[in-house]
Amino acid sequence: MIVVLETQVGSVKLATPLLLASGYITETPEFFLKSQPHGCSGMITRSLKEHVPAERSKVPAPRYAVFDQDNMLNCEWGNEKPWTDWRDSGVDRVKNTGCPIIVSVSGRDLEGCCHLIQAFDQKNVDAYEINISCSHSGFLHGNLNVDLLHLKELMKRVRTITSTPIWIKLSYSAMLIPMAQLAEELGANAIVCTNSIGPGMLIDTKTTKQKIGIKGGGGGVTGKAIFPIALQCVWQLSQVLKIPVVGCGGIFTADQAIQMLMAGAWAVQLYTAPALQGPTVFKRISADLDKFFVENPEHTSIRGLIELALDKAAEHQFSSPPPVVIEQKCTGCGICIPACAFDAMEMIPRPGKRALAVIKGNCNSCNACVGVCPPKFDAIKASS
Repeated sequence: MIVVLETQVGSVKLATPLLLASGYITETPEFFLKSQPHGCSGMITRSLKEHVPAERSKVPAPRYAVFDQDNMLNCEWGNEKPWTDWRDSGVDRVKNTGCPIIVSVSGRDLEGCCHLIQAFDQKNVDAYEINISCSHSGFLHGNLNVDLLHLKELMKRVRTITSTPIWIKLSYSAMLIPMAQLAEELGANAIVCTNSIGPGMLIDTKTTKQKIGIKGGGGGVTGKAIFPIALQCVWQLSQVLKIPVVGCGGIFTADQAIQMLMAGAWAVQLYTAPALQGPTVFKRISADLDKFFVENPEHTSIRGLIELALDKAAEHQFSSPPPVVIEQKCTGCGICIPACAFDAMEMIPRPGKRALAVIKGNCNSCNACVGVCPPKFDAIKASS
């Protein structure tokens, strides 16, 4: 069976759906160059500014506060290297791999944004991702993520100076749909969603100080914690837009990438996972994408997965078959028993064998037991 991992976002063709998202690790091309051999098909640069205020010429330290291993607050708002480094050498280094490069540009300063686009048009970059959704920057300097008037002026300006594809990066908000629809109406070629969410805060109870170094202590929340929100955003956008959506937010696994595709994303961006686990994250996810197609031979391409879930939630669902315990996999650990708030599970002792979890007749299919069963056991399955 030949599986096609290729996809494309408008005119931007990708060998796999996996992109390296914008952030501190894309201040230079180095991290991408380490990721590309593992299945990362392109990258988005650090969000560049023509003029960097003095306070933003450094990134506050600590810039990350990791919690529950796979989540973090971050305050990555500086440009420690000038944007000209990308113009003079960085773009060429990425293009030499044969992969597309998307230049991220801050959408706050309209003049600076336009000047950078004109400069990078000379380098034939593949697209621009215009960032108007940084959660902690918005908190400190004005929230562009919900500013329709700013977006209107931004799109009017940039669409008159370039024919290169424009991706608008938005974050979760009550204004997400109107913002995305306005961007599409004014000529955006794709929507990227979601940026970090927040700001949020963590406090070190020993020092009583906030855990990241930015003024005010608030940073953007990223990682697995925001994945369900990001997925819902992508699903909502895909219902109403004609232009492609690029999913971003908390993707650590191939299963999560596939969920994004099924919700309507044409590609996905990863940041927290590679930032915390290194470039080989792309190798693991790529291998697991291949494994998915082997185990599900009815699917033969990435493009065939896109939008498969769009029409699956049109009605409420009030009943579902109870989950199933797989006897051969159940270790008798008992983790599922206290997770059942309805006393619908019990652990049955078996002479000479491990105890077995049993689902009783009063199960109401809440599926809490499915969620708490450790993935390494995978002993309780939701019924389809």
